[in-house]
Amino acid sequence: MEIRILRYFWTVATVGTFSKAAELLYITQPTLSRQIKELEELDTQLFIREGRKVILTEDGQFLKIKAEEILTLESNTSRVFADRKNAELTGHLTIGALEGFTADSIAKTLRVLRNEHPKIRFSIYSGNADEIKSRIDSGLVDVGFILEPASTEKYHVERLNIKEHWVFLTQRDNPLAQLEAVTFENLANEPLLISQRHEVRQYFAEWAKGKIEDFNIIGGFNLGFNLFPLVNEGVASAIVTEGALREGFPNIVTRPLNPDILTQSVLAWKKNVPLSPVTRAFIKLYLYE
Repeated sequence: MEIRILRYFWTVATVGTFSKAAELLYITQPTLSRQIKELEELDTQLFIREGRKVILTEDGQFLKIKAEEILTLESNTSRVFADRKNAELTGHLTIGALEGFTADSIAKTLRVLRNEHPKIRFSIYSGNADEIKSRIDSGLVDVGFILEPASTEKYHVERLNIKEHWVFLTQRDNPLAQLEAVTFENLANEPLLISQRHEVRQYFAEWAKGKIEDFNIIGGFNLGFNLFPLVNEGVASAIVTEGALREGFPNIVTRPLNPDILTQSVLAWKKNVPLSPVTRAFIKLYLYE
């Protein structure tokens, strides 16, 4: 399947009509329709036509996601080779970062890098460790900031001097909020929200010297942004990192865990892949300057 055909399909899927897609692609609508027919080799229905509009089937939605990943990777690859030809340091850097204390150090490094090389552009992708690693694997993220626990055997890894405590997050009127610290015995019957990542849940179980099934976990999350309204409304309490805490919820309090859970941040990038000049400059500046 050609990149060009994928781009045609992605455009139609995004704008919802062949006529608008043809206009954006600067081709005629009959030409676009003929090109899209090449996708019939997949032997599956991708669109449902309702008048002039098209609606994606489940397979169509899956192909759109994959097409976007491939088109982004193709664009990034072309950009890397273009960057290498330039004598001046220019180009685009994509950073994967989770919610946490690394945000400040990333911002400071980008400020210095952009002051020295103002033509550099960047994107920040927010996600949990699994999502960031997946994007590193796919070439959609150049470097990723990941909080342990996380398997990192496939990556170059630099452990950072940035550590985060995990805390218990709950409503102010919860009896557990009156404790100086919360133990795993205190949490035995507490409705909990905890990261959906298997590695985090296993780490939590090891902390509690038991099995994750021993706890009343009623929900999971990948990032904490939507977590706080749930705790604020009393849906459940949660286990989160300090770096993910948000202000603006006076009805929510945190309590330390006992024994303490302390994890470390790492900077990771893919092994055996040539780095772009911008990526090398960012890593060098962040780690050593």
